[in-house]
Amino acid sequence: MAASNPISWSQRTFPSPEGTIACRFRAHADGRIFDAINGSADDAPLLICAIEHDALRVRATTPRQHVDLDIEDTTGIADGAMHTFALTFGEFGTRVYLDGSQCFSGTANLCPTTLTGTEGSGQGAIRLAGPSIDVTDMRLHATPLTSESIAALTPRPAPDIDFAAAQLAPRDVRRVRTLRSGTIFMHFRVRGPRQYGTLLAAGERGEERLAVSIDDNGITMTAADGLYEPSTYHARGAWDDGRWHDLSIRSARGAIDMYVDGWHELHQAGQVFFGDWPQLDEVAIGQNTEGVRLMGEVRNGGVFTTPLTDGAIRRLSDAPALTTTALFDKGYHGSVSYRIPSIIRTPHGVVVAGADQRTAIANDAPNHINFVMRRSLDGGRTWLDMQTVIANPGEGVDGACTIDSCLVCDERNGRLTVLIDRFAGGIGLPNNTPGTGVDRHGRPCLYDRAGTRYVLADDGTVLDGGGERTGYRVDAHGNVTHEGRASGNIYLKEGADPDESLLIERTSFVIELHSDDDGETWSTPRNINHMIKEDWMHFLGVSPGNGIQLQSSEHRGRLLVPFYCTGASLKHYSGGALISDDGGDTWRRGSMINDGRIVNGTAVDPKTIRDDDATTHESVFVERADGTVVCFFRNQNHAGRIGVALSHDGGETWDDLYFDKNVPDIFCQPNAVACAPRSDTMVFANASQMLPYRGNGVLRLSLDGARTWAAHRCINPYHYGYQCMTMLPDGELGLLWERETAGLYFTTLPLSIFGAAETH
Repeated sequence: MAASNPISWSQRTFPSPEGTIACRFRAHADGRIFDAINGSADDAPLLICAIEHDALRVRATTPRQHVDLDIEDTTGIADGAMHTFALTFGEFGTRVYLDGSQCFSGTANLCPTTLTGTEGSGQGAIRLAGPSIDVTDMRLHATPLTSESIAALTPRPAPDIDFAAAQLAPRDVRRVRTLRSGTIFMHFRVRGPRQYGTLLAAGERGEERLAVSIDDNGITMTAADGLYEPSTYHARGAWDDGRWHDLSIRSARGAIDMYVDGWHELHQAGQVFFGDWPQLDEVAIGQNTEGVRLMGEVRNGGVFTTPLTDGAIRRLSDAPALTTTALFDKGYHGSVSYRIPSIIRTPHGVVVAGADQRTAIANDAPNHINFVMRRSLDGGRTWLDMQTVIANPGEGVDGACTIDSCLVCDERNGRLTVLIDRFAGGIGLPNNTPGTGVDRHGRPCLYDRAGTRYVLADDGTVLDGGGERTGYRVDAHGNVTHEGRASGNIYLKEGADPDESLLIERTSFVIELHSDDDGETWSTPRNINHMIKEDWMHFLGVSPGNGIQLQSSEHRGRLLVPFYCTGASLKHYSGGALISDDGGDTWRRGSMINDGRIVNGTAVDPKTIRDDDATTHESVFVERADGTVVCFFRNQNHAGRIGVALSHDGGETWDDLYFDKNVPDIFCQPNAVACAPRSDTMVFANASQMLPYRGNGVLRLSLDGARTWAAHRCINPYHYGYQCMTMLPDGELGLLWERETAGLYFTTLPLSIFGAAETH
C-alpha cells in the first residue's frame, strides 16, 4: 500500500482504549512504516512507527509524555526481506512484535484514541510507508491480540533453497556460494544417546570447508580458514536424545548465532557463510562430503538468503510465545531512566516490584534517585500505578539518592522488609568517606559549616556535643528548621542550598523500612548502620534483588539479605549476609566470604583487599532442601565464572568456595530463586556475555540445589543487565529484568520452557 492510501480510524475502530495495529513490510533502507494522525493530513503525527539506523523505532506524543521506544535489538531489518509487525496497546501499555515474537514494550498506552488527549472523541488516519518501505496487509483490531495469537497469525518462514535431497543441486550450490550472510535451518534427530554425525557439510575441489555436526556434547560448526586453524563454533547441550530438534544457524553482523528449537544457544564473533569459499562445489545434508552419514536424519530444512530475525527463527520452530510488560521505562512519570529491579510475592499473593527511579540521568550514585514500586494483585497479570516510597531532595548528579533495593518477606506474618542504600547529594560508591555516620544508638551524626558536630534524635530534635537540645529540628524527609525557619536539608550536597545549616555524614548508609499490608503503605525509613557497619568501612550496601527466609534448617524463620563492602580500596569488595532472627527488627553482619580466604598465596583481609581475584561483589542466596545456603556472587576473578560459596550454619560463615565452570560471569549482578520451599529445584539468572555491551540474559534450571544445571534458556540474546525473580501464585516464574538504561520489564515464564527436565 502506498502512502496515498491512508486507513481511517475512529472511536468505533478502538471502542476501548486498546487494540492492535498489524502489517507486513519490506524495507531496503531507513524510513517510515506508518504513522497515525488526528484530523487533517497536515497535522503532525501522533504516532510514528519507523526504521531508524536499521532497527525499529516507535515515537508518540501522549497527553502525559513524549514516548520514544528505541528498539535497537532489532538491528538488521532493512534487509529487503518480508517482515511482520504488530503494535498492541491497552491498560498494560504497549507491546511491539516483529515476525511473530514480542521484541519490546512500553508503559504508555499508544492507542490512537488516547493520543488525542480527549478519550472517546478522537478520529484520524493511518498513513502507510515512505518511499523506501513497502507495506501490505495493514489490519486494525479493536482488542490487543495476545502473543500466542500474533505468533499463530504470522506465516512460517519458507527457505529460499530447500533441502530436497542429500546434496544440493549444482545450481543451488552456485546460488549459496555467493552468500556472505544468511541462515541455515535443519529439522533433525539422532537415534538416541551418544549417536552422532554430520548434519551439513560443504566443500570445494574435494576438500571439506564447512561442517555442522552433533555429538553427546552439543552441536559444532567448523569452518576452514585458509592457512590458519579452522574456526570452531560450539553450542553445548544434550540434543542426542532421539527427539526431533530444529537447528538454525544465522550468519550476520560479524557473528554466528545458533538456535535450537527456537531458543538462542550461541553468539560467537567471526562471521562465516558459504560465500567465504567462492569455488564451493558441494553441499551435503545428513552426511559429510565423503559420504559418512549421520546416525539419524535431517528431515527437512534449507537456506535463507537473508539473516532471519529472532522472531522468525522462533516462528520457524514454533517456540512458545513469551509476553513481557514494561513496568518502569524512560519517560514514565517524567523520569529519564529506571534501573535495579527487586521483586517478591507476599503470602497473600501480592507481587511487589521495586526500582531505582533515576530522574535526570541513568547513572549510579552520585545521582538523584528515588525508590519506587508497583504492585500486582492478580499474580502479575495487571499492575497498579507507580508509588513513590522514598523521595529524595536535590536533582541531577547533585541530588540525594536511595539505591539498590533488596526485598525480603517474613512468611510467618507477611511483613515485607526493604533494605536499601542511601547517599547524600554528590556522594556515591566512588567518593564516600569511611565510618558509620551514626552514634552507638543509631542516631545520625550531623555537622554544620563550621564543622561542629551534632546528633539527630529519634523525635527530630538536634542535640549538641553535650547532649543538649538546640534550636534545630529535622523532619522525616531531612528538612531542617532553625527556630522555625527553613534551613536546608541534611541529605543535600554541600553548598547546594543557600539556606544550608546541617548535613548528614558523607558516607554510605543502609536504611530499613517495612510494610504490613502487602506494600500498600510503608514505615518511616530507619538507619541501621550501627547494627551492621564498622568505622573502617567506606561503603557497605545491600546486593539488590531479594533476600530469603530460611525454611529447612535449625534457623527456620531467619532472614538473610546479601551485602558487600569496601575497605581502604574503593574498588575491591567483600560480601556476606546480613542476618535477622527477629523478623527484621534488628540486623547483624555475619562473617564475610573473604574471611580466612587465601587467594594467590595471600590471606585476604576485607579491610585492605586489593586483589581483583579476591573480590566478592553483589550476590544472591538460595536455600537447598538440606538447609545449606548457596551464595552466588559477582566477581572479577580471572576465571570469568560465577562465584559460589556455601554456608552450613544459616549464613554465619562460608566455605566450599568455587567458581562454577558452567556459568559465565561478566561482572554483573546475579539472581536466583528456589522454585518451592525446602526444594532443590531452583533457577539462576544473569547477563552472561559481553556483546560488547552487557547482554545475553540466560536462565538456568537446577534440580539438585545448583550442583549441576539441567537446562537453560536465553530470555533476551541482546541488551540485558540486572534481574530479579520470584515464584508467582500460579507456580510460574516472574522475571523482572533490565534492558540496561531503557527500563525494567516483567516476563512471566512457565517452568515448562525448560523442557521435560523440570519434571524429573
